Amino acid sequence: MIRSLMRLVILGPMLFPAAVSWAAMEPLHSDGMPLPMPKPDPALMYPAEPVDIEIPLPRPDLATILPRATRTVTEMFLKQTGKLTGDEATYRLKSGEGLATLLRRAGYERADAAAAINAVIGRASLRSLPVGLKIRATRDGFAFTARNGRDIFAIRDPEEGWLAFTAIRPVERYLSYAQGVIDDSIYRAASVNDIPDPALAEYIRVMGFSVDFQREIRSGDAFELLYEQQIDQITGDVIGTQLHYAGLMLSGKQLGFYRYDHDGSRVGWYDRKGNSAARTLIRTPISGARLSSSFGMRRHPISGYNSMHRGVDFAAPTGTPIIAAGSGVITEAGWYGSYGRYIRVRHNSTYDTAYAHMSRIARGIRPGARVEQGQVIGYVGSTGRSTGPHLHYEILVNNRKVNPLTVSLPTGEHIPPELLTNFHSKVELVEAEMLATGNLRFAAMELLSSESGASLAP
Repeated sequence: MIRSLMRLVILGPMLFPAAVSWAAMEPLHSDGMPLPMPKPDPALMYPAEPVDIEIPLPRPDLATILPRATRTVTEMFLKQTGKLTGDEATYRLKSGEGLATLLRRAGYERADAAAAINAVIGRASLRSLPVGLKIRATRDGFAFTARNGRDIFAIRDPEEGWLAFTAIRPVERYLSYAQGVIDDSIYRAASVNDIPDPALAEYIRVMGFSVDFQREIRSGDAFELLYEQQIDQITGDVIGTQLHYAGLMLSGKQLGFYRYDHDGSRVGWYDRKGNSAARTLIRTPISGARLSSSFGMRRHPISGYNSMHRGVDFAAPTGTPIIAAGSGVITEAGWYGSYGRYIRVRHNSTYDTAYAHMSRIARGIRPGARVEQGQVIGYVGSTGRSTGPHLHYEILVNNRKVNPLTVSLPTGEHIPPELLTNFHSKVELVEAEMLATGNLRFAAMELLSSESGASLAP
């Protein structure tokens, strides 16, 4: 070890020439910490080649995939196999009877009935078939209409055996425009114009937010509506009715609301500007009742003294349903002194409504429960300090009782700005359909005099 060190000392001048400065061995100093370079994107390391991406196709309409239903099983059997089958008969499902029992009653062998049912399983819930269901059957097949309105067919194919499939019933849609002048009742005027009950019921519901049909309608007021009916082309039955437009000329003031489907999630009704037909509250939360006592000073029917009546009374038979005037939370539900059976609903930070003298409170209505506008909350009675069956109804604004028939109620929601263009397109389509009928509409009604008895038709 000593010799190695001596050799290093002797060779030192040769290993480190004098020309080399010791200063060169001093450490280098940096003004700052060097930052690492960012990691390159792996995608940049691959060659840039264009890639074709196929956009998924939209889901096809079932009407373009499923076969079209026929009036009889015989027709369908001929269509599917090219062969004829035996006579066809119609059977009704009896109470306590299953499909297998019915098929045996129709003359099927046990093995055929079992094979046919195995084919049908998965097409319809056989455990929920309603009593009285019509089943059309031949020796080689049968059919019935499921709850979704589609037909289920089962046929015995000569080569494949028992097969089952769903068929679409042929449906035609017809748009109808109706209008009329009201003499004493919109119901009678609608009947004269053959307006279907479902369309009229929806019309009354939509207009009911803005109009009290029992007290505001006057002789000479006019209505119009556009509705669609779906007709089953096999039976000729009306299987659906949908209202698209509701209009009313009320004492010279025009009201009009259009149906708008929010992407299938819900349906709303709006005027041309996109304002909702719905109001925060319904003025009369009972149908078919007579206004028996107004808001204001009156002679009390029991005490005989003049006092302030801070609500309105609607006389109606005991048991008449009472609905919530708006959505909200129940704050009171039970006996409340002279009010008898009583409910109070908190709708928002401003509005409350109260309902008194009920015969009973609907099931599930209790403090803290949430109710929706139009939901039945109780039934007319004469409990508490009352002289006969009626509903005492109050609207409270910031806990102050106001006249329900005259208080100004704000509308519901508006069409969102991003949907206004689409909504206006729907309005134009509805207007075009109504103008295509050639009938004289509200735009010209103001030129007609109710005293002249002019007809709305051109």
